[in-house]
Amino acid sequence: MKRGLVVRDPGEIPETEWRQRIGAVREQLTAEGVEVALCYGDVHRSDDIAYLTNLCIYWNEGMLAIPADGDPALLTKLSPRVHPWMRRTSTLTELRSGKAFGALVGGFLDDRQPGTLGLVDAALWPAPLIEEVSAAAPGWVVRPLDGLVRRFRLRPSEAEKTLLRQAGTALAGAVSAATVSGLSHRERVAAAELHARDAGFTDVLVRASDTSVEITGQYRTSWLRVARDPALAADLRAAVGAVADGVRTGDVPARVVHHADLSTDGEYLGRSPDRVLGAGEVVVVAVERGDAVAADTVLVTATGAESLTGKEVLAS
Repeated sequence: MKRGLVVRDPGEIPETEWRQRIGAVREQLTAEGVEVALCYGDVHRSDDIAYLTNLCIYWNEGMLAIPADGDPALLTKLSPRVHPWMRRTSTLTELRSGKAFGALVGGFLDDRQPGTLGLVDAALWPAPLIEEVSAAAPGWVVRPLDGLVRRFRLRPSEAEKTLLRQAGTALAGAVSAATVSGLSHRERVAAAELHARDAGFTDVLVRASDTSVEITGQYRTSWLRVARDPALAADLRAAVGAVADGVRTGDVPARVVHHADLSTDGEYLGRSPDRVLGAGEVVVVAVERGDAVAADTVLVTATGAESLTGKEVLAS
């Protein structure tokens, strides 16, 4: 549940970087001949919107309208009473509320000449919503834009890496607190969540079994995972040691999920063994044996992997 700290601090992510993110999307829209893109998000999957604006969709749903030649606007069914909070915690200046996305999209497009309207990752949208939005854009060509924002999230910036390292240290502490001997399952969950929430995590999910503790959390706009099981410690070290620039995920003896897909556990991307890891990417390496799991979040480097949650550098 998204009920933790929401931070917008230029000391963490400079204002110039927020503008660069939107600028990169605009450039891609122009290159693809798209006049306006719509990015949909809800409480389960809103990381693209968060990456571009720092907005936390903690309830309900929203749609970010991104014109190739102007500033983005948030379209939402949330009451205007939350607009002041949204403006304080995000980079957005224009927010529009209404009862239906069709009317909101139609109003946004009203003063524009019909062109191409792109739906970012349309395959993940609710089907009725695609029909509603398409009907609200007569004269427009509506087409999907697969992975338009995700491609920019694959390699975190230097500022994001700093935050990921801070978050990794916090999660390492949380899993240590949760693996103290003598704790019940509930006590393990409570200890882990307390530690992560105190460290400033926005979203936290903890799973505990007889032997394992697994923590997945959102820190600012990025996600990490850590899990510990004594019986799988050696397997996890071997799996992380196999990670490096140019390595295929199928050659890593563990499950690999990109941090950009962690909020949905990579369920929408499948598990192709042909994906090639690249330096600068952040992934989760997880060894799973039934209910037992051991995992670390790592930064892929040219020579190996920097473990963000294990606090050691492992070279291939």
